[in-house]
Amino acid sequence: MKKLFSALACTGFLASTMAFVGCGDTSTVSEKKEVSTPGGTTKVEDKKTVKQTGDNPPPAGTATPTPPKS
Repeated sequence: MKKLFSALACTGFLASTMAFVGCGDTSTVSEKKEVSTPGGTTKVEDKKTVKQTGDNPPPAGTATPTPPKS
């Protein structure tokens, strides 16, 4: 009986962990530029974060893959 309860507890813990962690995908793009001029040097850092869930349709530019030949 103890093995059953421990197995159920482990399964419930893993399911709740995956539910909280796997809710969405996040992508971060970081771009660093350094511009040198006669007056000095300037550093610019641009950081963009995109969060996408499974509810969004795919982009319009994607093509349908061709099926394999049999």
